Amino acid sequence: MEIVLSVPETVMATYVVATSSPPADPAAAARAAAGRLEGPLRAAVLAMLDGPLMSVSAVPVAEAPPLPIEHLRAFGAPPEALRAILDASHVVVCQAVFGPGWPPAHEWHTRAVAAGIAADTGGTLIDLFTPRVLDPAAALASLPGPDGRSALSAWVAVPQSPGDRGLWMTTRGLGRFGLPELQVHDVPPALARAWTSALTGLARALVVRWAQAVERAAGAAFVRMPHDLTVTEADAVRAYGAIPGPEAQERATLVQLRLDAEDPEWDALLTVVPPDGFAFSAGEFLARVVAELFGTQSTAVRYAPDDERMQAAVATARDALPQARTRFLAGEFGPERHLIVKHRLTRGEATELIWSTVTTWPDPRRLHGVSMSDAEIDPLVRTGRPTMVREAEIVDWGVWVDGDGIVEGGWTNAVLTGE
Repeated sequence: MEIVLSVPETVMATYVVATSSPPADPAAAARAAAGRLEGPLRAAVLAMLDGPLMSVSAVPVAEAPPLPIEHLRAFGAPPEALRAILDASHVVVCQAVFGPGWPPAHEWHTRAVAAGIAADTGGTLIDLFTPRVLDPAAALASLPGPDGRSALSAWVAVPQSPGDRGLWMTTRGLGRFGLPELQVHDVPPALARAWTSALTGLARALVVRWAQAVERAAGAAFVRMPHDLTVTEADAVRAYGAIPGPEAQERATLVQLRLDAEDPEWDALLTVVPPDGFAFSAGEFLARVVAELFGTQSTAVRYAPDDERMQAAVATARDALPQARTRFLAGEFGPERHLIVKHRLTRGEATELIWSTVTTWPDPRRLHGVSMSDAEIDPLVRTGRPTMVREAEIVDWGVWVDGDGIVEGGWTNAVLTGE
């Protein structure tokens, strides 16, 4: 099976510097910025400035299109940067066009010039593709070195949004190369950080394949690519600018890409789905990808003593449970902080306690979530699968932060660990 992707004739990079000290001669300011670059990059940027592919201009804010302030805020722009943008009298607009594929010379060269002008004018550097505010020094550091390597993570972001059954994660940056963006649905919140790395590695593997296909197509309007994509841990490591060890190439997983372009008002997206023949749930597929790339997380069952300390821990957690639900409904938790609950599973005389991430809790008597581990007594409860938990079954709750684990609550865990 294949996917058919359209190949744009050109792709464009646009960077803006909001400043109240605009250069008197934008072209000269651009050449001065390029002249400070090192090695082959300097010569390449100067050559692009001498040709028709790059333009640099300074215009008063009143004459320029409005900047996407709310989008910049959503992508993490600090308040002081937003104030500086709103107070600026001019914008310096740096644009370049190039062909799709690799290398993205239009992005490298335009970012280099805009970052240099931002440093010279004390202005605020904005990448309009994402869109986000960039630190000029960090922007220059993201450019390829003498060996031509550049971390894809500096050019592709992975925003995420909460949903009823998990997180919706997308890329924002593959359009720089002429590709549709990637998306994955219903990611278990406990796997958010791991799937950010996985999706970034997947993006790198896709860019490599795309660049090869575009080069072979030699100006064709469409290219055909297999819908199965093998991703390795080495792809994820390289995507963040590091050099992988030999074992990273051996850790690999297979995913399938589905082109979703039903709505003409929206850009096409490449959706990550299980490969043909995968016989388990979508959540289990997402958990398997993480395990195959980065190693299986321990899900060993720990048996809790039913003593006075444990009974007191359960009572404390249950007393505070209404407060936890109130905080959840108030929107306190998000993509990086998750409310989790520990609940009983009972099959016959066997009882097991497992953790689930809360996704919806409209009724105080029951909630919906995503299992954080495999159950031993119930083969239907697996990591990443949706769960329905009755309030009466909950024995503990906590606040989970990706990378840090439980940072609040978890009273029964404290008993188990002797804390």
